[in-house]
Amino acid sequence: MKPFAAIIGFTLLVGVLMVAESSPNTSINSWRCNVNSYSSNDAYADNVEYVLADLMNVTPNAGYDYYTGSPSITDVCYGHATCSSALSYNDCADCLAAARASVKDICAAKIGGEVDLVDCTIRYENYSF
Repeated sequence: MKPFAAIIGFTLLVGVLMVAESSPNTSINSWRCNVNSYSSNDAYADNVEYVLADLMNVTPNAGYDYYTGSPSITDVCYGHATCSSALSYNDCADCLAAARASVKDICAAKIGGEVDLVDCTIRYENYSF
């Protein structure tokens, strides 16, 4: 009976370690970009950077569902990010870092964009939503 208990114990330990070492699924489900663009020297470019960084840094601390806007009163950018509630704090942050990189790549210089990954979503626009 002892070998059986040892096997069960080992199996449980391996299962716990596998869960602890999980990482977010950053595969892209969908994406969309606004058809309009901005130039890199526009004030809006700085506001997009601010919003994407804010979403990435604050969402894991804000219940995994966070809306924000740039502090500028001109060329305002708005954003929203979510993470799956099954993610750990670090996995949420990692997922949003991947989402931020993806939206910046896919929707480069567009006034709005959204990337929906399996475990998180990030969106920015030049209007409130």
